[in-house]
Order: sequence, then structure tokens, then C-alpha cells
Amino acid sequence: MKQIKDKLLPIPLIIIWLSHLVQVFVPETGFDALWYHLPIVKAMVENRGLVYLPNLYQSVNPLFADLFFALGYVVLGDLGTKIVAYLFALGLMVVSYLLARKYLNRNWSLLLITLVSTFQVVSWQSASFYIDLAKAFFEITALLFLFSFLFEGSLIVKDNNKEDNKFLLISGLLFGASLASKLFSIFLLPVYLFLVYLFSNDNKIRKTLYFLLSSLILPLPFYLFAYFKTGHPFYSLIMHLEKMHEIGGESNIWLYILNRTIRLPLSLFELFTTRDYVSFIFLVFLPIIIYYHKRLLTKENLFLVIFSVSQYLLWWYLPPQSSRYAVSGFIILTILYFKMIVDFVVIKKQYFWSVLLTILLSIIINFVPRMIVNKRSFNYILGNQTKQQYLEQFYDGSIDQNIKEWHFDATL
Repeated sequence: MKQIKDKLLPIPLIIIWLSHLVQVFVPETGFDALWYHLPIVKAMVENRGLVYLPNLYQSVNPLFADLFFALGYVVLGDLGTKIVAYLFALGLMVVSYLLARKYLNRNWSLLLITLVSTFQVVSWQSASFYIDLAKAFFEITALLFLFSFLFEGSLIVKDNNKEDNKFLLISGLLFGASLASKLFSIFLLPVYLFLVYLFSNDNKIRKTLYFLLSSLILPLPFYLFAYFKTGHPFYSLIMHLEKMHEIGGESNIWLYILNRTIRLPLSLFELFTTRDYVSFIFLVFLPIIIYYHKRLLTKENLFLVIFSVSQYLLWWYLPPQSSRYAVSGFIILTILYFKMIVDFVVIKKQYFWSVLLTILLSIIINFVPRMIVNKRSFNYILGNQTKQQYLEQFYDGSIDQNIKEWHFDATL
């Protein structure tokens, strides 16, 4: 009976990812994908390299992840970029599962990534040319290697008692891929450096320096490109902050920070009601986290706490507020929650089914919107709509021009 139950566990996960795959085969409608990701990749392909487009300041963003999408674009055009997005999303689930297995057994880990697979940002970006899931893939893979280096002791060369730092350097390179893909990743650099320093048993400064240097290898060419073209290595960040009134609702950055700080105690409630939904378990199971707060201070758990809290704050303070800027943080927070939940049900066995049903309910609630999206998509895929009829459903007064220019303007 147990073997049958174990075989049935991956079925909901497979169904969810088949659902996400459906969205790969409909035209691209992501706002940022149409606004700048696709035009920049098209220009890169035509110029066979990085190119500065004055009308798109994002062209001087670090574009490492975009290079993978460019390969897809070369092979299959828009469809190729959506396939790359789907592969990055699948890769993110794999590395999330591997990291979860450091804390949980197979069944709980499968349940965890089933829930994560229904996060709105994962569902949506698994078939759209956005780079947030690629960024999260790099960050969690970096954490996976860093965890092995710091806690598993598998990198000691016993014959000469010297440390093998290759996992540390690989971790740095992987985080460097995040730095080379999204400028806002720079806010996470101190977090990774702090993790290396705090949990290293010896040679803390040397190891932290190793990580820092390895993390700068990939992003440095992009920062230099931005500097030579605009006079500032973080040009797009400056442009972003200049729109503070538009995207943050405040006249300057300091008023915005003050306002967000005052409202920080309400952040969990806003997370529960936000449009880019994650999961209500973060609010419902908060009493368990509070009850087991002392267990959060063990080294392995504190590793998750520091990263997830930093990403949570990034989600809260970075305008415009969106869970896509902190995908890896919410995944790590989910692992942390599951670890505490499992500890709870091991002791309080009578609550096992209540906890399990709550998690399953969260998965179902998250998945319902995707069923509605699939119904709309199948209408197009089965030939009941033309491309124009399908795309006109997304006209909302803001994305209209982007859709028309990319999909229907022959000059592009």
C-alpha cells in the first residue's frame, strides 16, 4: 500500500507542469517580455552581441540569463524563448527539491515543490520571457552548493587535511549568474557573504573573499558595458529609482522606506491578499513557527532564516512590490515552514491530517486560476480563435501598444 501511495505522490506535480506547458504554445503576452526582453534579444541576435538601445534603458541591464533566451529565439523565435522559460522553471523545481531533501524526506519534499509549482509567479513565468525564475534557479543552486560546503563536510581532502574550496567557488559563480542577470541581485550579495562568513568554521575572511571574487566574474563584463555606454555601471537602477513616484507612490525614496517600515507588521496579511499570490500557509502556520522559534537557531535552520528574511524584506521594500523579485526567498521560506511543520506533526500526530489538508487546499486554491487560463489557451490552440482574436483579450489600455508592435508591426 505504501509503495502505491509513493507512486501516486508525483501525479499532481506532473499534472501541474503539463498545465504550465500548455501556456508555452500560445503567443507571448507578458508586459516586460514584449516591452523590452524580446526587442533587446532581437537586437542582440541581429548585432551578434550586446547592443545599447537608448529608447530601452534595460539594454544595459546585466543580461546573462537573457543570453539563454536568445539561443531559444535564434532556433524557434518567440516559441523558443518560452521553451527556455519552461526549462528554467523545471530546473528551479529540481534544485528546490534537492535543497528541500537536506531538511525533509522524499514525500514532504515532493509535496513542497507541488505547492511551489502553483505559486503565481512560477505558474506564469514558466511560459513567459521573464528572467526571474532563471535568477531564482541560479540563487537556489548557489545555496545548494553552499549548504554542502558549509554543513556536510564533504569537501575535506583527508590525505593532506586541506580544504577543497571548489563547491564554494561554484556557489560564488552561480550567484554571480544571478548578479549577471538582474541588477537588484546586488542587494543579496551581502547576504551570501554573511552566510559564508557566519557558518565557515575557520578562515572566514579568506573564504568570504573567495566567494566574492568568484561571484564577480560573470557580472563584471555587463557592468563595464553599462559604464562605457552610459557612464554608470548601475544605470538601469538609477532610471528605476527616478520613477519612484510612479512605481512606489511616494515623492522620494526616504518617504517610501518610512512608509514601508511603518506598514511592515501588516506585510504577511498583504502577502496573503496580493494579486501575485504565493500561499496562505505562511499566515495560517505562523503560530507553529512562533511556537518552535528556538529551533530556528540551529545552524542549518538559521541558514534558511537569514536568506528567507532578507528576501522577504526585498519583496517588501523593492518597488514595485512583486513576489517575482524574491522567488528564491519564498521557496526557501516554504522549506523552512515545512521543516517546522514536520517537527510539529511528529510530536502532535493528531494534527497530521489537518496540516496535510490545509497544504492540499492551498495547492488547489492556487491551481484554480491556472485551469481558467488553460481553458482560454485551449480555445486558441484548438484553432477556435485567430492570433489577433486571442491577443485582443489582453488589451487593457497599457499593454495594447506592446502587443501590436511586437506581434503585428511588420517593421519589427
